[in-house]
Amino acid sequence: MQLTIITPYYDTLKYIKFLSKILNTQLTDEVEWLIIDDGCNEKELDELPARVIHLEKNSGNASTPRNIGLDNAKGKYITFVDSDDLVSLDYVSKILNKIKTSDFDYCFFSWQSINGKRIIKDQPEKWNTSVWNCIYKKELIGDTRFNPKQNIGEDELFNKEVRKGKKENIEDILYFYNWGRPDSMSTNYLQGKIGYTKE
Repeated sequence: MQLTIITPYYDTLKYIKFLSKILNTQLTDEVEWLIIDDGCNEKELDELPARVIHLEKNSGNASTPRNIGLDNAKGKYITFVDSDDLVSLDYVSKILNKIKTSDFDYCFFSWQSINGKRIIKDQPEKWNTSVWNCIYKKELIGDTRFNPKQNIGEDELFNKEVRKGKKENIEDILYFYNWGRPDSMSTNYLQGKIGYTKE
């Protein structure tokens, strides 16, 4: 297994169905899609072309489902896709080609949102600390996990630990970020509905 795509899920069925349509034709025997249902018990997820793990209780943020994904990943490399975001039609093929033609520990790729395109030729802008614009070697991640007490900023802490070694770049836009979705963690934080960490 070359690649594991990890998606934490919480009450975003219409979005993840759209994502599934895009990923469905791209998945091969070398790629697995892991969806971690964070306490929703959403049965329709079992109809998607993914291995679905249903958690009994909602964890309150993305850290725990991502960690469950890491614990169950079979791929040599790991990527993360949020359930309300989208990827390009050549997302998988571009990543697999990079894996097969270059030996790297982590690799950035470019992305786009309603605010414009973000082409990463070397390093992302300092404010962009997300994990979804990067491919990680599973061996490099090792036992490192996301902090389950963090509501916001868990990506940054994780990246400080695992973005080491040989870096590569894919300058093509492979990811489409759904900025400002109501009830997302970032929106709730900006509106003061949740704190930076759990109580």
